[in-house]
Amino acid sequence: MKKTILYSLMMLCTAGALHAQSAPRKVTFTGAARGYFMGDKLDQQTAVEDTTTVPRLHSGHVMTDLGTHIRPNNQMEIIGMVRVRNDYGGFWGSGVSFDVRQLSVRGVVGGVVRYQLGDINYRMSKLTLWNEDQEFYNGFSTALRQQMDVINYDHFYNFDNAWRQQGGAAEWGLVFKRFVQELQFQAVTTRNRTSDFSGTSDRLFSGASAQLVQSKYLSLGLNYVNLYDVSGTSRNKALFHNPVWTTTMAVQYDKNNLKAKADVEWGKSKTEIRKSTEAPVINGNALEAKLEVSHTKMGWSVYAIARKISEGFLSPGAQTKRINYNGQPEAYQRLGNEQYLRDYSVMDIMRESAFYTMQLQPYLMAFAPKYDNITPYGTATPNRQGMIIGAQWTNQKETVHANAEQTMLQELRGEGTRDARQFSRTSVQVRWHNDKKLTNTRDWAIEASMRLDQTTREGTEFYRGVDLSTQTAGLGFEYEILNKLDVLAGWQWIEYQGFDFVAVRDEYAQIFNFTEYAVNGRESITAAGLRYRFSEKSFLTAQLNWFDMNNGVAANRDYDVRQVMLLYSITF
Repeated sequence: MKKTILYSLMMLCTAGALHAQSAPRKVTFTGAARGYFMGDKLDQQTAVEDTTTVPRLHSGHVMTDLGTHIRPNNQMEIIGMVRVRNDYGGFWGSGVSFDVRQLSVRGVVGGVVRYQLGDINYRMSKLTLWNEDQEFYNGFSTALRQQMDVINYDHFYNFDNAWRQQGGAAEWGLVFKRFVQELQFQAVTTRNRTSDFSGTSDRLFSGASAQLVQSKYLSLGLNYVNLYDVSGTSRNKALFHNPVWTTTMAVQYDKNNLKAKADVEWGKSKTEIRKSTEAPVINGNALEAKLEVSHTKMGWSVYAIARKISEGFLSPGAQTKRINYNGQPEAYQRLGNEQYLRDYSVMDIMRESAFYTMQLQPYLMAFAPKYDNITPYGTATPNRQGMIIGAQWTNQKETVHANAEQTMLQELRGEGTRDARQFSRTSVQVRWHNDKKLTNTRDWAIEASMRLDQTTREGTEFYRGVDLSTQTAGLGFEYEILNKLDVLAGWQWIEYQGFDFVAVRDEYAQIFNFTEYAVNGRESITAAGLRYRFSEKSFLTAQLNWFDMNNGVAANRDYDVRQVMLLYSITF
């Protein structure tokens, strides 16, 4: 009898323990931690020694992001994340800062409508709301991309090209039994700018989309976004409005291992400042069509893209750049005994956090023609028409991936002349990765990339011809010398030379003048170091980086920077 009672109690306790383990936790913790140190040594290649600029700089920080996920019930989740950061050199709390990195609520209403409130990540289409990658990010090897990844994490630049905004979003859908599979709806409104209660109005960004999925072969969509000022939130009666409409269609067909897919997006925009007698009304339209054919078993695919973006097409959600080229670098901002302002370089793109923006901009931002003169604003770059063709191949084990692309574009409308500029780009990328889980050997990877850009326009007796070229090439290498200990190496070379005219725009994005743009320079980056992988989400890197800048236009402005970089990163 006693044994029976004892066994019964044991079974009850075991059942209770199993139930407790299977029940979802109401509170979970996520976050990240990072230790980051950079030691720089400047070497200027000048005839006269610089006795003004400090040649050595040290910077870095230790940072922790602690996030809490609270689930009071099955239909709601509350997310809060706090950042604690201590910059090197701050003692006894003097260099410590506390920030709320994220605060949002999401859930489901009535089992039908999903919603988000607070800090949200959102994207729509490439012509309406899309966060394009910064220059060179996809072409850099792993050794060179680590510092960019730090910037992308701090600025909420995710791999899905979503923009981090503050506001609210809702999604819901309808399912049908016949003729149509599903009808999906999305709506979002975020705050882009706050009122100063005087001459600056509240500025909001709103968007909505409807997606009709007829079957796996056909889907249709309608997108609408608008960046606009809210009337009555300031004493300024002039109100900025920029509605953008696009329609999409996707057709897909597959038989055996052969697949064909066509995607089309067409849209128009209207930019105006209401209740203003001086501001013009700017109308534009855009079209992109892509046809792709692939063979899943053989791993190859070929595609062709036709694109036509008018000169008046303005879409802040798709054209806002990550990098603000009107900014100034923080490290070695001025050089030489005369303390001239140092021009930005690819070194600043890699590591200068202050160079980057998180806010949607109403008009076209400044760009760097020497780095990208063809598609500086991504797919939605205005005044472009032409074709893009490409091919990709991945082997069956997915250890080799190669892609090649040829871009052939020109201006729809000549800028300053009736003759249009011609744009050509050839790019090739190859990555060969050996996975020890498949081959029972060491992990290793080799990366190689190449890109050639050319901008041309014939000159006349009245104006100078345009001929601007940019060449880039890169190599990357990773090898596991011991278990989880890797050797990293990377090299990137960038050379630009030639002449072009850069448009000068007024406050309404209208071209009213041109400036001559002449460049002749070469930049190179070399990196080598060790990385230890504690897990898939944690690693420690010790690395040496060499930045070399050669300026062929301005005399005595060549320099190089030697950098020691230590990076510890963990996510949980």
